[in-house]
Amino acid sequence: MKKRRMIGSSVRAMSRNKLRTFFMMLGTLIGVTALTVTMALGQGTQRALLESIERLFSGHTILLSAGSGMMGGGPHGTGVTTTLTVDDIAAIEAAVPAVEMSDPMQSAGTRAVIFEGNATEASVLGHSDKADVVWNRGVSRGSYLTADDIRSSARVALVGETVVRDLFGDVDPIGQQIRIGTVPFEVVGVLDRFGIDPHGLDKDNEVIVPYSTVLRRLRNLDYISSAKLLIDTEADLDVTVLAIEAVLRDRHGLASGEPNDFSMITPKQVTAMVESTNKVFTVLLPIVAVVSIVVGGVVVANLMLLSVNERRQEIGLRKAMGARTRDVWLQFVLEATAITTAGGAFAIVIGIGAFRLITHLTQAEIVFPWEVTLVGMGVAVLVGLVAGAMPAGRAARMDPIESLR
Repeated sequence: MKKRRMIGSSVRAMSRNKLRTFFMMLGTLIGVTALTVTMALGQGTQRALLESIERLFSGHTILLSAGSGMMGGGPHGTGVTTTLTVDDIAAIEAAVPAVEMSDPMQSAGTRAVIFEGNATEASVLGHSDKADVVWNRGVSRGSYLTADDIRSSARVALVGETVVRDLFGDVDPIGQQIRIGTVPFEVVGVLDRFGIDPHGLDKDNEVIVPYSTVLRRLRNLDYISSAKLLIDTEADLDVTVLAIEAVLRDRHGLASGEPNDFSMITPKQVTAMVESTNKVFTVLLPIVAVVSIVVGGVVVANLMLLSVNERRQEIGLRKAMGARTRDVWLQFVLEATAITTAGGAFAIVIGIGAFRLITHLTQAEIVFPWEVTLVGMGVAVLVGLVAGAMPAGRAARMDPIESLR
């Protein structure tokens, strides 16, 4: 049988059964599309998460929290744990030489922030004048908080770029007066851009004020929720954690055997979390997508078997006219491979479109995973070859006399 005639026959057979051909393509299409989109999102999310964690926990740092603690760029809730105070942090700095600097923190929660006729919802956080160094995040315009601001519980504020966009538009925010609830504040600086933190929260949609202002003017508290401690790079973090624990247990009057009423997060714990996250992005997501492709291959195999049964007379006629067993086998393998390959090709087109839509909507910097897509395409072709082998073998073994009856 001539190769051109074989291909023409396969094309005609697939076009006569458009619905069946579509369903055979669908499994591969879904699998390769899932592989492309999940890996693109996974790689982009992984990169953003790692960059965020690196900025939040770079160097020798310890995040000290009241109660059960928290993870990320500072407190975002308005918890009621009252076991940690500014005096505790001062005592730690005095008793543990390895602690070079600290940033006590308290959250005012998400509040309405108003400028003239505009209003937006933003997370309001209380920090110290050392926060720019401790958190490695300063201001792009204006000035940062000062020690005098902390001592006087000044009504000054730093705003993120999202707040600037939503609240001020084209107006320069520096020197403008905003209201957080009913309390007026003067904007003295615009925070450096940050993006999304490990919680998935927009760190640019924040307003930072002196922590003392949160305590006295916004929440009427005498305790803080957490503090980030900058540790000497030459110090042993494990030893430092034990020293801090001893200071706090003594100050809080905790008896032997009584659990801590505070918690600490170190870079070691963050590293373990990152490694666990990497497993999800690099192992689980691709497995799910590849399983989809394999399931698509099973669908192709079953529908090809159905096609063989329906085309018994065609197969018998071809063999009676001189087609070799190898020719019949090759025709059905080519059909299965062509269908899965076409499904993979359509999947790449759909994946690119979905990728562009997602990056446009999220404004995320994600690199399209061409290498992963090509691997998915290769898997789709391989699945087509394997899925077509059994139906092709059945077709090739048919007795032409029996098939023509």
